[in-house]
Amino acid sequence: MLIRNTRSAENIQLKKPYLPTLLLIIIIIISTIGYDILWADYDSTILDELYMTFITISTIGYAEIFPLDPVGRVFTIIVAMLGIGSLFYILSIMMENLFAMQFLNIRSKKRMTKKIKKLRDHVILVGYGRVGKLAANELAAKKIEFVLIDERFRKPDDIKDNPDILAVEGDATNDEVLQYAGISRAKSMIIATANSATTVFIILSAKVLNPGLFVVARADEDSAISKMKMAGADRIVNPYSIGGQRLANIVIDPYMVEFFEKGFSSGEESLVMEKIIIPPNSRWVNNTLGGLDLRKKSGVSILVVIRDNKPNLNPHGDFVIHEGDQLVAIGTQEQISAIVGVMMEVE
Repeated sequence: MLIRNTRSAENIQLKKPYLPTLLLIIIIIISTIGYDILWADYDSTILDELYMTFITISTIGYAEIFPLDPVGRVFTIIVAMLGIGSLFYILSIMMENLFAMQFLNIRSKKRMTKKIKKLRDHVILVGYGRVGKLAANELAAKKIEFVLIDERFRKPDDIKDNPDILAVEGDATNDEVLQYAGISRAKSMIIATANSATTVFIILSAKVLNPGLFVVARADEDSAISKMKMAGADRIVNPYSIGGQRLANIVIDPYMVEFFEKGFSSGEESLVMEKIIIPPNSRWVNNTLGGLDLRKKSGVSILVVIRDNKPNLNPHGDFVIHEGDQLVAIGTQEQISAIVGVMMEVE
């Protein structure tokens, strides 16, 4: 199991050994040419001179291939000093980079572990394939706290576009991985894995660890839906079925589809639907929707009122609000935040 810090790659400042590498190449070239000049009276080859350069710089120290006069020995000393120095400089940079990466990995793991332990009522997203990526992007855009679990991230920059994602690399069928992701404190789980058998197993494990967990599962085949329901999935989504319905709807009524896509897209002016629970002693209690006149005062519309787990669709203005009612409101995030602030005021 591996905790991934998606910000660490941006913060690591690795040293690039360009200068010592260039210096080492120059020394090798000069040394090879120098030995060619020194051994001009001998039948030496480029391979002999390159070999002499290599055994000198690498400190192997075999005997000289051809005799060297005092000038040649001084030249060899200079080549050894500069070459060995450049080589060790490159090695020291590599070791420093390895140490920095290991150190930052340990620190980031501790930091991520602390963040996960602090999470409450978060979402656990299992699977980071094509469907999982879309779900992760949507959760990140809505600023919803979630932990991503995937058995193997295929590319190092898989989650680079979302630097705040808490990512756990591990098998979600393992209870230890789920517990590490804080499943006992989680509010809901999205299972976006393509394998139906794996999905069923994860649902069973999740429900055992947190019976109250709201589980949304992906089902690519209709035959797997009944098994997922028996395992305890609260909602099951077939992405291919939804895709087919969307294609048909675009042909049937393209303007309506365009309205929902633009209206509910991410952005400050985009529409959102949010569930508002009426708290005790709220000034809204025992008031009618018509009396509150939310549409005129704030621009927010109440689509549904849920009472005793029964939805009241499109409630009339004379509908009286009770404590504990759940109002499904539609409006911009700013508008809904404003009416929530007013609703929390007590009489």
